[in-house]
Amino acid sequence: MTAPESEPGVAQTTRDRLVEAISTHGPITARQLAERFGLTSAAVRRHLAALEAEDVIAEHEVPVAHRGRGRPSKSFVLSHSAHEGLPGGYDELAVMAVDELARLGGDEAITALAERRIADWESRLAQHVAEREEGGESVTVARRLELLAEMLTERGYATTVRPLHVPLPAAGAHSGSNPRTLVTAQLCHGHCPVLDVAADHPELCEAETRVISRIIGAPVQRLATLAQGAHACTTHIPLTEGRTP
Repeated sequence: MTAPESEPGVAQTTRDRLVEAISTHGPITARQLAERFGLTSAAVRRHLAALEAEDVIAEHEVPVAHRGRGRPSKSFVLSHSAHEGLPGGYDELAVMAVDELARLGGDEAITALAERRIADWESRLAQHVAEREEGGESVTVARRLELLAEMLTERGYATTVRPLHVPLPAAGAHSGSNPRTLVTAQLCHGHCPVLDVAADHPELCEAETRVISRIIGAPVQRLATLAQGAHACTTHIPLTEGRTP
């Protein structure tokens, strides 16, 4: 017999699932969470109120320029203290930092450390791509991005891919020209395993951006980072330019 949701253990499990979903998919509303987990909106709001009171989550402030008519639905992201409480790779990073700083010293050492920390991203992603191509799958740039997100999630980044379609002006002066659509995506990390270090040493973020660009095979742009106080690390990824139906 399934225990009622009000029992402490079940409630804690539900809250853990909510926290994980908010970390990965935030900003996210109570309604979206209820639909995702098959819960009532009232039950989700009760859990969210408790998590907000415990400073585990925080309400996401919508920029004024992006607000539509009426009052927007409340959406939530992890609080700063929750990010600090999540497990990170600080022990390993500290050892690497000491080794590099002792060998090189100064800014060059930090840059070398940042590159060394993510040195296997490309090779691991290439392995994942090769395995799927051997199975007969045609790995597109968009699929490569999905595989990268899966790999980074396994490493504690809580990563998602959020597709974006940007309409472009029709080519030429003829009004009958078919409109074009620029297909892009945002790679979002809901958690950073080295948040505290990256806050003082943005070289870590810059190294990640460079390796993501090499993996995708196109210039990318880091729009925001958790280290700078954003609710997620967001990287703009150009994919393809196509035509709308």
